[in-house]
Amino acid sequence: MDCMIERRGCMMIVVLVILAVLVLIALIFVIRALAVKDTAEKPEEYEKPEIDLDAALKKVQGAIRIPTVSMRDETIPDTPFLELQAYLEQTFPLFHEKAQKRVVDKYSLMYKIEGSDASLKPAMFMGHQDVVPPQEEGWNHPPFSAAVEDGCIWGRGSFDMKSQLVSIFEATEMHLRQGKLPQRTMYFCFGHDEEIAGNGAKAMCKVLASEGIEFEFIFDEGMNPVNASLVGIEGPLALVGVCEKGWVNAKISAKGTAGHAAMPPKETTAVSLCKAVVKLNKHQMKARFTPAVNMLIRSVCPKASFKFKLLMANADILRPLVKPILLRLSPAVASMLRTTMAFTVLHASDAANVMPDESYAIVNCRVNLGEKVEDVKAHMQKVLGDKYEIELDPVGQHEPTSMSDLDSFGWRMMQKTVAEVFPGGVTAPFPFVAGTDSKYYDSLTKCTFKFSPHITDAKYRAGMHNVNEYFKVSDVESDIQFYYRFMQNSCF
Repeated sequence: MDCMIERRGCMMIVVLVILAVLVLIALIFVIRALAVKDTAEKPEEYEKPEIDLDAALKKVQGAIRIPTVSMRDETIPDTPFLELQAYLEQTFPLFHEKAQKRVVDKYSLMYKIEGSDASLKPAMFMGHQDVVPPQEEGWNHPPFSAAVEDGCIWGRGSFDMKSQLVSIFEATEMHLRQGKLPQRTMYFCFGHDEEIAGNGAKAMCKVLASEGIEFEFIFDEGMNPVNASLVGIEGPLALVGVCEKGWVNAKISAKGTAGHAAMPPKETTAVSLCKAVVKLNKHQMKARFTPAVNMLIRSVCPKASFKFKLLMANADILRPLVKPILLRLSPAVASMLRTTMAFTVLHASDAANVMPDESYAIVNCRVNLGEKVEDVKAHMQKVLGDKYEIELDPVGQHEPTSMSDLDSFGWRMMQKTVAEVFPGGVTAPFPFVAGTDSKYYDSLTKCTFKFSPHITDAKYRAGMHNVNEYFKVSDVESDIQFYYRFMQNSCF
């Protein structure tokens, strides 16, 4: 009896100790959350310039109506690109009067407006002229009609990115119409083939590198402000890409013997390939919290509601528990944490009654920060062994970019402008998972920002490259206001 009482007493002590430890851990978590302070500066009040939205809308419509489809082959005419160049000169005469214009690689446009202070590093604003080919069917309005209906402009390139392109010209010309010239020299680079290869951007980068130009910052297209009320943020969350994942296409081949489909072996090359696809899809590359993801969490944390602040402030401790949840939350979130492998092409036989001697898959891989293109091949080889042949496409592959300097003038101006233009807005860095022309300019600056300054949601963004692509009329003004104020803060 005494032994039993003693054991119960020991068990009670153990339970109390465990409870005390849990309470202590919870207390530490709460203290760490309470210690998070919002250090963001209060935005300045400034007088927004008046924008003639009807006139700006017509300029955007005119640009959309010019079908600058990416020239994937020689059958696509180059006339639209020459027409767009002439249209921009006619539509923005003051910009073209003040800017030095160079045409690079036949169609890419590079402009320079000289600043008054030679001690300041120049700034660059980027975009692209080309659009993806429109699907043939399903459009409610012809793809290059730029029809306005239900408060939206409809047409290919309306979202990506004719509206943004015109807004950059319009915002700059607004400053020039006021008789102002920039203190900081401003460059503008608009490639003609961003959607396919970025050769125009590469060529412009080569020219700038040969001239020894180093930029204070580069501002390119990217992610948009989003609604973050779920985590307790009242204003929009401006997700600004401060780095870009790499990418490469990998070809995985299963080889065997061709033959008649009436006498198949136990495993054809098509079956073998399917096994490889399933195996790789199951064994993805390791997910990790990169510096960009950590900075995203730190930036959102001060503005979040307490329950989310409690989670974010202790993300470093809770990482093993949080990571699986984030990977299952959505494809967009998962893509920020790991190298992604998307199986986009599967090819076997060209005839239904012929067994192929080779079946292959093309895997589009977006390489995570801190990893390299060759790491993707090494992972695939490790998972699949020597049974399969793996080739990396040398054309177009690109390593991840470096992370932008967040202790910089450019980043402070980005935060300042977001807070001023979007009341209650929070600026957060994040790893951009798609591709932009600005990745080629990584060696010319320590600060590249990938951002499109109009509030979106998943449905809105889904129209990009899709049938019935559209852009909200009100967002034309939003883009112009943002570029105008950002230029005012950083260049004029």
